[in-house]
Amino acid sequence: QAFNADNSRILMYASNGYWHLYDGHTGKYLKQLQGPADDAEPQWHPTNPDVLYYVPNNGWGMTITELNVASDQRRVVGDLGARLKSFWPTAATAWTKSEGAPSADGRYWCLMARHYDDTGSQPMRGVFTWDLQENRLVGTLTMDSAPDHVSMSPSGRYCVVSHEKASGPGTRAYNRTFSAPYNDQIAAGYLQLHENSEHSDIAFNRQLQDVYVAIDYQSNTGDVFMHNLDTDRRTTLFPSYLDRTAFSIHVSGKAYAKPGWALITTYGEYHADAMDSALPPAQRQWPHRKMFAVSLDEQPRIRSIAAIHPNVYQYEDEPHGTVNRDFTRMLFNSTWNGGSVNDMEVFMVAVPPDALDQQS
Repeated sequence: QAFNADNSRILMYASNGYWHLYDGHTGKYLKQLQGPADDAEPQWHPTNPDVLYYVPNNGWGMTITELNVASDQRRVVGDLGARLKSFWPTAATAWTKSEGAPSADGRYWCLMARHYDDTGSQPMRGVFTWDLQENRLVGTLTMDSAPDHVSMSPSGRYCVVSHEKASGPGTRAYNRTFSAPYNDQIAAGYLQLHENSEHSDIAFNRQLQDVYVAIDYQSNTGDVFMHNLDTDRRTTLFPSYLDRTAFSIHVSGKAYAKPGWALITTYGEYHADAMDSALPPAQRQWPHRKMFAVSLDEQPRIRSIAAIHPNVYQYEDEPHGTVNRDFTRMLFNSTWNGGSVNDMEVFMVAVPPDALDQQS
């Protein structure tokens, strides 16, 4: 989430490893943040626009720090080292691996604990839930294989663990205590969401239920789908294999104050007959190189936001669209048809509060 609670500040990460603050209204550069660096994980406070929390680079030290961006004052609000070592004596890091988030109210955090050995590898130790409000561990789960990332669901009820198919069981949701039954409807100890780990996010539907939004490249039509973490119901939002083309996506489900919508950005489109070549403009389909909103309904609606013109060369210049809490502002990065990652810039789009509710 790049936007703070009142949209007055925007957080950005630069390739030199530092985090920077910008004015959310004018785009004016404000300052470099004192504290988080490199693969730290800053998370804005849900209501206080001056406060964010962060885990240190790669989760080293197993702490969570509160930072006031106005005064630069810092304090550790969660020192988890001794508690985690009581479960996993060799644990050294605790983080989501840079792609997770706490619950929408900032209370519950799902993190992974890992060791660091002499060869530089980071063997997995387990996954756990931490309650910021009460500063206590809610549940733990020992795990041998390292996931791609973990995240708490917006409601705080579930921890989503995303494994690659080649090294683990795919993407699963657990309740925050990691105990069985999973919930009142599902007796097992977890819910299988996907057989792989893809670019995804977890959002609220209109009923404030958690839904996992991702793409299924193994399905016949490359479905972008949502999977309800409460009911185990999967719903196709739209197909991605159009006229034998395919593309990649990023998802932002952070519009917690506008439940029932997710933001999609697309890039890397190609044709099945020429997978290593860029798709000519004449063959591009409606979702290609776009940023749009999709409603999280049984009969989804699409709202076009912007054409984003990405030429992708590496992960950092993939367009990572992000939405604020009430879905009135969005950011995306793009090379804008440029020939180098050095051409990349960040763009902001604003829409009226009722834009998504208008009939197309």
